[in-house]
Amino acid sequence: MGIFHVTEAVSLGLHGMGLLALSGERVRAKDLADGIGASEAHMAKVFQKLVKAGLVSSVRGPSGGFDLAFLPKEISLMDIYRAIEGDDRSGCLLGGRKCPFKRCIFGDMPDSFEREFRSRMENTSLADLVEEG
Repeated sequence: MGIFHVTEAVSLGLHGMGLLALSGERVRAKDLADGIGASEAHMAKVFQKLVKAGLVSSVRGPSGGFDLAFLPKEISLMDIYRAIEGDDRSGCLLGGRKCPFKRCIFGDMPDSFEREFRSRMENTSLADLVEEG
């Protein structure tokens, strides 16, 4: 694994939402999970957070599944991230604990990376990922 890391839940949410946008129709959790080789139970749990956040709707039953609540161009990757992880990210690798040094051993790199991450996620929509052109 490289230095960059997001939780499995975020990865499932981003990829699952991409698959949902690609399909353009209702998709079952099993099919989303199969599409990326993930656990159906974990995918369903992640998508319940997306339902709670209002990014997708869910329908129960034999013809059930998940539908996007908005057009793909109206959903940013950061919307998906926030629905799953919340919004209190910190660039500090200690997670806000007290640093024993006068300044960060990584300099401004964590904050710079955090700004770049947020900018890219906020400025990339599902449509950017799935539409041609």
